[in-house]
Order: sequence, then C-alpha cells, then structure tokens
Amino acid sequence: MKRHGFFLLMALWALASAAPASAHHVIWLDFGSFNLNSWASVNGNTPPTANDVASVRAQVVANMVRDYALLDVYFSEFQPANGRYTRVKILGTNQGGLFGCAGPDCCPPGGTCSGIGTWNDMTVSTAEVYSGSFATDGNFSGANATTARIANGISHTASHELGHILDLSHCNAADDSVTLGCSSITSDTDDQNVNWHVMASGSSWGLSMSQRATRDRFFSIHASRRILAGNFQLASHWNSLPNVNAGAGWADILYGRPLSPSTTTWYGRKSNGSSFGSYTTWRSDAGDAGDIFLTGDVNNDDRADLVYGRLLSATQMAWYVRLSSGAAFGNYTTWVSDAGDAGDIFRLADVNADGRDDLVYGRPLTSTTVRWYVRLSTGSSFGPYTTWSTDAGDIGDIFLIDDVDVDGDADLVYGRLVSPTQMKWYARKSNGSSFGGFSVWREDAGDDGDLFFLGDSGGDGDADLLYGRTVSDFQVRWYYRPSLGNVFGDLQTWSDDAGDAGDVFRLGDGDGDGRLDLFYARPLGMTSLTAVPNLSLVRWYGRLSLGGSFGGYTTWATDAGDEGDIIP
Repeated sequence: MKRHGFFLLMALWALASAAPASAHHVIWLDFGSFNLNSWASVNGNTPPTANDVASVRAQVVANMVRDYALLDVYFSEFQPANGRYTRVKILGTNQGGLFGCAGPDCCPPGGTCSGIGTWNDMTVSTAEVYSGSFATDGNFSGANATTARIANGISHTASHELGHILDLSHCNAADDSVTLGCSSITSDTDDQNVNWHVMASGSSWGLSMSQRATRDRFFSIHASRRILAGNFQLASHWNSLPNVNAGAGWADILYGRPLSPSTTTWYGRKSNGSSFGSYTTWRSDAGDAGDIFLTGDVNNDDRADLVYGRLLSATQMAWYVRLSSGAAFGNYTTWVSDAGDAGDIFRLADVNADGRDDLVYGRPLTSTTVRWYVRLSTGSSFGPYTTWSTDAGDIGDIFLIDDVDVDGDADLVYGRLVSPTQMKWYARKSNGSSFGGFSVWREDAGDDGDLFFLGDSGGDGDADLLYGRTVSDFQVRWYYRPSLGNVFGDLQTWSDDAGDAGDVFRLGDGDGDGRLDLFYARPLGMTSLTAVPNLSLVRWYGRLSLGGSFGGYTTWATDAGDEGDIIP
C-alpha cells in the first residue's frame, strides 16, 4: 500500500477530464499466478494444500464483493471477453514488504500497474497484490496462518489498490480534507476512522499487521463513496425497490448479507404505506457472494422474485430463480444454464408487455458498440436469446430500462457524458421483439457524477428521468424531467436537499399511489465528518412523491440492514 505521488496533479487532471459516470465496471481478479508457496503451513497443513489455496481465493472474492457491495462494479475470476475492465493481479510473490501497487512508481520490473484514475482508459487498467509479503509476519504465520487471516490481508490490499485505480488516494477518509486531491495528506493523522476505511495506508498512518489480518474494513461514507458513486453509480440503482408480497402494491426493502463465500442470507421488511415493518428471514441461504443479484416479477403473480446469475466461465453465466411466496423465497430452479459472458450488462425488465420480467443483457464489443440480447421469460425459464439491437450505446454510457411511452413494454434508455456538465440521453423503444432506432430524448440533462434513475414519479404511467446531484457532504439536490412520450421535458427541482453524499438512494412506490418515491439509507451516527458510524445499524428515510416534488422526509426504518449488505 505504497503512497503514490502527484496527487494534486492527478486531481486537477481529473477535474478537467470528462470521466463518465459509468454503470457496470468489471473487475477481473486474476489468480493465474497466485499460490501459497511462501507459507510453510496454512490451517495446520504442511505444506499448504490445494484446498487451502482454493479457500483463500474464495474468501478474497467474497471480501472484495462486500467491500464494493454498494457500488455498481462487478467482480469476475475470469478474463472478460470484451469491453473496458480493470485487472487486479493477485500474485504469490514476496516483494520485500511491499504488499500491493497501483502505479508505475512502485510496480516491480515487469509489472503492469497502470496508475491512479486509469479505470476509464480504453486499455485495461491494472493493479498488483504481492501476497507472499505477508508470510514472514507473525500475524500471518505459525498458528496465525489461517485462510481467513491470509484472505483478509490480501483482500484489504486488493480493495485498497483497486481504490487507487478507481480514483481514490490515501486521504479519502470520512473526515479527511478532499479538496484538490487531499494535498494536506500529512496532517490527516487525527482521523478517528483511520484504521477502518479501506484507503488507510500503513506507510501513512501506521496501520498494524494485526489490523490487516483481523479488522473488517469499509469505504468511508462521505469522501470515498462520494467519489466512487460519482464514477460508477450505486449498485442496482436502476431497479426500483421490489414489491415482494403483492397485495397493496407497496414497495418493500430486501437485503442480502454474505455470511461466507457460498452463503447469502436474505431479509425482507414489508411496507405498510408509511414505514418498513419488522424484518423476517426470506431465505437463509440463497446465492454466493460473487453472484449478480436482481429482483423482478418473472412469473406474473405481482410479486418480485429473487434472480441471480453465477459465472461458470468467461463465457458462461448460469441463472437461478427463487420465486416469492409473499413471505419467503422458495427453492431455486435453474432458468437458463448459459446466458451471458463476464463483462455483460444485465437487467430484468418486461420488454414484451406480457407481465413477466425478461432477462436483458448488453455486450460491449468495441468502445462504441454495445449489442443487446433478450431471453423472454416463459414463467418457468428464460427462453432462447434473440438479438434486440446490434449496436445501442457506448462503453461508459448509463443504461436504464423502463416504459417511457406508456405502451406496457420497457424501452432502452442510455445517457452519454458529452462534457463534465452535459449528459446526452437517447432512447430506443421496444416493439415487443427488438429495440428500435434511437432518438435523442434530451441534449443536456445532468452532470458528471449525478445519480440517475428512470421511473414513474409523476404518476402518469410513463417513466421519467430523475437525478440527484451532490452539493456538499450533507446536501443532495434532486431534479426531475418528465417523459413526454418522445422526449424528456423541462427541468424541475423536486427537492433542494434530500440525503447526504454516500447514502444509498433508491426509488420505490412506498405508499401504493402509483408514483415512485425517494428512499435513502445511511449508517446511524453519520451526523458530522468526525462521527464514527455504527456500521451494523442502517436507517432508512423516505420522501413521498407529491406529483410535482418530493415531500418532507420521514423515518421508514430505524434499523434495517448493515453497511455493505446487498440491496438488489
């Protein structure tokens, strides 16, 4: 975790450039040269076994998925077949006390470290982790040589170096200065959260080897998450909160907690129209930590189901469904054994107006070509794929799918950053069997770093464009442009201040009036930049749509989920 130079220069360059607020950035965790040869024993096995190696790998993936769970980045152990992606090379070598590197200034000869902020390059960006450097320390050797401790050291380093690639520097902590790349980095030693956030550095703050081995880490709420969410959007930001129990049509909250690499427990809290009720366990084990989780009504019973995809190889994604009973998710069934590649962009949406959500996925082929496929739901499986558009969008565009013209089928909408203050929006309407020709729906709607949503908040049946803009750590301003059936209309301000930077934002019809409302969640205790948050107590707030604005906030749940839970 070596300090990287030229922070001020890199920050000024970033401010002057037009990095897209990218949806679905792929991280390839390359274990091709990973081994435990530097360890004499692991878990009591002398020498370490193949099972030890496999266990460390699985735990590293699970830890990193949890680190980035709130952001729209996707981890693969397979090299993506196409598109822009970041490679994190996890090696078995000992580099004499260097644990990882993101930039050329610390990369060993022959390394491929690309540098801070290079995730947006059209070439592959790369960071490296030198896992063998941990083996000589007493916190990782002898009786302390367990797969869990070794995986902690590797994954924390990998998440840290990946953070550099994704634009973060060492001082992106909750209460550090974030102006101009944190030029005052040497004065940031009073940070109360210093040993908790992923961008803490041993060389900068004295992060101990014991803490590397044992402490859970997180991306700080107000600084690093603000930067990352500006670059990558929030995970599942396109998806409205699901209605898992039919009935009144109120949107509920659902969250999954990875307990191990192969165990994810799911909890649900049903809306009563004014708050989210007590939690119940909807499934004690559904999905692996590295799966892609989506929700949607795939069998037309008015209840949102749990849908998840699992990479079996670089070119094979298997999809599983657990239908909602209204009180729990049932047993899984395989809906398709091979649909999609590593690096594809996955959505669920009813694109043929039959009441069932279909599997929609886009494949980046070149920097300016994304091809879209659809597998229609039969009610019990996803059918054969058909090509719905040979070229719709560029890599780095923001892709949203919803019904923008009130004909019952979901359309493809995508935004492209033309300049730091201009997002251009295109739409391709569904005709039930393909996405048609594109038309420009707005020349300028949104800025770099805004949080974009598509949904019917006006209550007239068509999906509107909403976006939130971070004004300060404690102010997010919300804008609305109604769909007029062929364009997005004039700008309206729906709330001058709703939420804080780093909150989890979602839309959902919380009161069943046909209008999508604004919900946001944050860990309890984030009341100032020096506060230490309670990461196991997340509070949810709601602002109901009034048809022309978002109303005042009310608390919808005092404690619903942990920081880092999966919210599909």
